Amino acid sequence: MANAGHRAFDSRIFLKEARSLAKAGFDVSIVVPHDKDEQRDGVKIISVKRHPKGWKKLVTSPWLVYRRAMQCPRDAIYHLHDSELLWVGVLMKLRGRKLLYDAHEDTPLQITYQHWIPPILRKPYGWFYYALEKLCGKWFDAIIVAEPVTAKYFPPAKTTLIRNFPIVAQFQEPTHAYTSRSKKIVYAGLLSRPRGTVEMAAAAKIAKPGNDFTMIFAGDFSPASLRDEIVPNYPIEYIPWMDFPQLVQLMMDSRAGMIVPHPIERYNTNYPIKVFEYMVSAMPVIASKHGESARFVQEAQSGIVVEPLDPNEIADAIRWILDHPDEAAEMGKRGRQLILSKYNWEQESITLLDIYKRLFN
Repeated sequence: MANAGHRAFDSRIFLKEARSLAKAGFDVSIVVPHDKDEQRDGVKIISVKRHPKGWKKLVTSPWLVYRRAMQCPRDAIYHLHDSELLWVGVLMKLRGRKLLYDAHEDTPLQITYQHWIPPILRKPYGWFYYALEKLCGKWFDAIIVAEPVTAKYFPPAKTTLIRNFPIVAQFQEPTHAYTSRSKKIVYAGLLSRPRGTVEMAAAAKIAKPGNDFTMIFAGDFSPASLRDEIVPNYPIEYIPWMDFPQLVQLMMDSRAGMIVPHPIERYNTNYPIKVFEYMVSAMPVIASKHGESARFVQEAQSGIVVEPLDPNEIADAIRWILDHPDEAAEMGKRGRQLILSKYNWEQESITLLDIYKRLFN
């Protein structure tokens, strides 16, 4: 496996896909910007120099990943996880390697929302990746997509949907009653304006008077300057990005999870993993009424859907959950049961193993 834009122990790449393959008997290595070579849970981490941002991340990191990856056995399956590695995949294909591309999201659409790309370059850059994905879809040996909407860029015969659902085994059955949880309302993930950071902070400020709760933001701010706007001015407890086991503990001890991105195309069509992690944590979800999040929450009747641009409506949802703990507990139970029975990684991993067996055969 190769990735240039995710952490070495990324939830989908390492915790789900790499560990599932290693457990099934495959020899798995991840080539990734990291501090050192190491091995964990049967997976080898092959490190290259880290370039956290800018053009070096887009050009130098993929080149370093390419050079290290080409030292792996010639008959290996090269599983690429980042769109910035597609040109690296083309070089590998020219040298006779077997390629699998894992499209985590709608890259051409996502590019149009990147604040660090000059506005005049966003459309041409998006078109470039659209053409590149089309080429690689036809040339690579297999394509995996994490969301149905992304499949439109690739040949149906080569494309398989493997959704980014949670690993149920990481979320043990709650050992204490919902009402004994800390009064925390949590948002975990990237903290940006399009993801509703400002509206969630404003809602916490509105709901705070007369209500004993802690609003927690866990993740990285993008851009970093947004932190200075939010943290000092709103009743927020900020926790920088944490290891996944710590995040699980946080969610299992919280009263509700929030996910209220702005109603733009990028967020209306994606499958946010946090929705499913909140649900398997047996807590209700406060979700945007637009897009796929609402569909899953409404399927299980496991939370409250709100207008994401209205902090007052978000604040009302926070108050309701705090004021109705018994009903909130039932919402959490229904959400967890839906994940246990239907939307979990244990079932998705079977499809991943089938692809690898087919490619090796």
